[in-house]
Amino acid sequence: MSQSGQDINQTDKEGRKQGHWIKKYPNGNTMYDGFFSDNKPGGEFRRYYEDNTLKSLLVFNKTGSEAEATLYYATGLIASTGKYVNQLKEGKWHFFSSSTKGLLISEEEYAGDKRNGLSVRYYPDSTVAERTYYKNDIRHGEYLKYYPDGTVTLKTIYENGKLNGKFEAFFENGNPEFLGRYKDDLREGVWIIYRKDGSQKFRTEYISGIPNNKEIDIYQSDYIDSLERNKIIIPDPEKTGEIW
Repeated sequence: MSQSGQDINQTDKEGRKQGHWIKKYPNGNTMYDGFFSDNKPGGEFRRYYEDNTLKSLLVFNKTGSEAEATLYYATGLIASTGKYVNQLKEGKWHFFSSSTKGLLISEEEYAGDKRNGLSVRYYPDSTVAERTYYKNDIRHGEYLKYYPDGTVTLKTIYENGKLNGKFEAFFENGNPEFLGRYKDDLREGVWIIYRKDGSQKFRTEYISGIPNNKEIDIYQSDYIDSLERNKIIIPDPEKTGEIW
């Protein structure tokens, strides 16, 4: 019997969950606590880590098909907030730091549990670090990466997960650092490397990712490789795991 005197963990003659349900871990702590109607969750539904720390709070609509979700790290800090539709992420989700309370690290648009639309990552001071567009979890569209002061450090375009079009990198003072183009993830055409004062350092040319003069351009190609590695990598933000 529950504390209110009502029966818990009940099913009807068709085997569907009805009313108040509480499931326990082997150690006796609560795994989840919520209410069902015809096997569908309704109202507030709480899941817990094995040590009894709150893992998620979901508030379901009357049909049980949609839920406003707040997910938690094991430390008790909020990990993310957003909406589920039929147990799939939908709309805008917010993801937070595991070490600093309330620190927003990214916002992502979802459709059918896949990133679709704009994804934004933030520096610890809440300035924008990166803006990326996705289509069905694949990068598609303009990609922008920023210095902490808000100036652009990298600008390029993805098409179905591959680099296509201009690839532009900039120094902190706004001068170009290197400029080139990609075609299907391969460097194509003229690439120019600049000094911080705006003067040209060297230029090289690619055909399907291969330098035009392999002997002369091996240093230039390696140099561009190192510049790109320093420009494009931002660690993935911390995210909570699944809750279902």
